[in-house]
Amino acid sequence: MSFIGDTMKALRNVLLLQEDVRQLKDMVTSQSGRLAALAEAHAALRDRVSRLEGVIEGAAMATRQRRIEE
Repeated sequence: MSFIGDTMKALRNVLLLQEDVRQLKDMVTSQSGRLAALAEAHAALRDRVSRLEGVIEGAAMATRQRRIEE
């Protein structure tokens, strides 16, 4: 009876481990989607910052040229 009990426990553990692996796969898939969205948001933010830097540099250059002309 001990052999059958040990076999059943091992089978139960295997099934529980398979369920855990399935849940981990689902979590990884979900996280990869979130990471992709975060990467897109980062790229959009980087582009906005670059445009703002360009505007600031342009305003600074325009201010310097006015001082030279004065």
